[in-house]
Amino acid sequence: MDIPQDAEPYLDRIAQQKMFVLEDEGKPVSMAGITREMQTLCGVAHVYTPPYFRGKGYATSCVAKLSKIILDRGYSKCVLYTDLANPTSNSIYQKIGYRPICDSVALKFTEPQCKFNL
Repeated sequence: MDIPQDAEPYLDRIAQQKMFVLEDEGKPVSMAGITREMQTLCGVAHVYTPPYFRGKGYATSCVAKLSKIILDRGYSKCVLYTDLANPTSNSIYQKIGYRPICDSVALKFTEPQCKFNL
């Protein structure tokens, strides 16, 4: 993973209360951000916990708190995308109240393999 050297965009998102960092004894241990703000719903994204802090409930706490913040701001729903191949994150999200509503797929269109001459 590349670590960005310019902290300014992240500090701005934190100042705007669109990115939240969970700290334990002053150390950042997990993060989550707000995305896709619409009239009635808001998305949770950029959920990350460094590998050496995983398994301690930090991401669960971070996403649960951010979801509460979103609902307290008057949005009627929180949404997030998750990787179906990751049972850990799926289990965490369901424990804090999220439920699956649909699957999505990403398609990539490429050049056709055959050429036609007229």
